[in-house]
Amino acid sequence: MLRRVDRLPGGVARLVDAVPDEDLTACLHLIVATVLDVTAVSTPEIREVIGHWRRQGGTTAAGLARLRLVAAQHDFDAFAHQRRGDVGAQRASFRRARAVDCAVAAMSASATGDSPRDALRETAYEAAAALGGSAGVVAVLADHVV
Repeated sequence: MLRRVDRLPGGVARLVDAVPDEDLTACLHLIVATVLDVTAVSTPEIREVIGHWRRQGGTTAAGLARLRLVAAQHDFDAFAHQRRGDVGAQRASFRRARAVDCAVAAMSASATGDSPRDALRETAYEAAAALGGSAGVVAVLADHVV
């Protein structure tokens, strides 16, 4: 079965599969931190939900819903910028939406019962969209592959 991550260049899918099981959580944390930093999307609300996830190993349904709402707002902003012809602002809003979706994907293992590896696959895909390419994702994944 072809997954979204399989479409990314740079061997991202292979690297995701090569991350040792014991490093999956640390890798998810690092990808999320990297993406939020690069896209400058972090707000106190986002930091609160992510902090809970990192400290407790999971998040609440309400926390995920808050993040999904933030992502939807950035998607709407991207649409509005596109309609006004502001391509730069459209791309920035799109990348911020993907960054928040990256965090949601990372947290999905604890919230929905997905495997941490599947969460990493979705997180890597959303991270590549947020970063505008797969190079940053490859760098983070490669740090965890022996």
